[in-house]
Amino acid sequence: MARPKKSKDSLGLLHSDKLIGSILNTSNKYFEDNPEIKNKVDEYNWILRSLFDLLPETIENFWSGHVFPIAEAEYELECSIVLCKLGFYKHAIASLRNVLELGLLSVYWDIDNQSHIDIQNWFRSIESTPFRSQVFKRLAKNSNIKTFDDQHEIFKKTTELYTKLSNFSHTKGFGYSSRKLNKHHSNVNNFNEVALNKWLELTREVVELVTIFHILKYPVALQDTPIWDKFGINIPAGGFLQPSQTERIKKLISGLMLKDLQKISDDDPDAIAMTKWVNDQPNLTEEEFLLQIETSDKNDIKREGYNHWIKQQKKLYNFIKTKNPDEYNQKLEYFQKLKLWAKENDCLINKEFEEMFKKVK
Repeated sequence: MARPKKSKDSLGLLHSDKLIGSILNTSNKYFEDNPEIKNKVDEYNWILRSLFDLLPETIENFWSGHVFPIAEAEYELECSIVLCKLGFYKHAIASLRNVLELGLLSVYWDIDNQSHIDIQNWFRSIESTPFRSQVFKRLAKNSNIKTFDDQHEIFKKTTELYTKLSNFSHTKGFGYSSRKLNKHHSNVNNFNEVALNKWLELTREVVELVTIFHILKYPVALQDTPIWDKFGINIPAGGFLQPSQTERIKKLISGLMLKDLQKISDDDPDAIAMTKWVNDQPNLTEEEFLLQIETSDKNDIKREGYNHWIKQQKKLYNFIKTKNPDEYNQKLEYFQKLKLWAKENDCLINKEFEEMFKKVK
C-alpha cells in the first residue's frame, strides 16, 4: 500500500513545524535526562485522573453528564502538558486555569449530592459558568470544606492561585507574556528550563487544590479501600480509590494540610461506613478472579466475534512472547480454549461488527 503523500507546511509561520518539532525533541530529551521532573508530571496527571474514579456513579446519574467537569479538566491538563512540551509556556499556564475552574465545578455541582440534576442547564450550554464568588459561596455550604477553610484559608489560597493564572491568561503586561517566558524575551518559541519549572510548580498547586476540594467532598478518598482485592474487575462504578491512588495523593499534599484532611476523613461517618463495607467483603480468590476475566472475554467475543477479538489480544500480549515464553504459551492455551467455546456457540465471526469496525478504523 502506498504511503499517503506528506503535506507541506505552507503557512509561513514563525513557529514552523520544523521549529516546533525541534522544541518537542528538546523537551523530551530534558525529561529523559531529568526523570525526577518527568515523574512529577506523570504523578500530577495520574492524580487528577484518579479523581474521576472518586465520583459516585449510580443508575440514576450514569448518563447525566455529572462527570463532565472532571473529564474536561483531565483533557485540559493533557493540553497544558503538550503545550509546555512545544514551548508554548504561557498557553500551557492558561490551560491550568481551566483545570482549576473545572476541578472546582466538579465539586460545586455535586455539593448537594444531586449533580445529575443541578448540572443540566450548564452542561447543555444554556446557563453560563458561575462566577468564582458564587462557586465559593456554594462550596462553603459543605461542613468539611468550611472546617478546612477555617484551618488553612483554602479559599484565599485558591483565589491567589486563580489570580496568578489569570494574569497569564489575560497577559497582565510583559511580566505575564509569552516573551517573558521565552529565552532572550524572543517572540519565537524555544525550550526554556526556567519557564518549564515555573509551569511545573503551578501544575502542582492546581492539582493539589483540586484534589483537596474533592477529598473534602468525598473524604473516603483518604481511607484504605482495597476494591481490587475485594471485587477484581467488577469494582464499584465510582465512589472509591485504589490504595495506590490514595498513596499518590498523600505524597502530593503538604504535611499539615494532609494531617487535617486525614482527621476530617477519619471523623466522617459516611467515609467510615463506606470503608467498612469494602473491607467487610471477602478477598477474591485467584480462581474467582480468573473466572471474572474469562466471563468478560466471552462477553467480548459474543459482541465482536472470536476472529476479531484474538487479533487484538495477540497485539496486547505479543510483547511477552520473547520476554516470558512460558506465560505466552499459557495464553495460547487459553486462547485455544476460548476458540473452541466460540465455535460451539457460533461466535467465531461477527460480520456486522467487523464491517462496522472497518468503517470507524
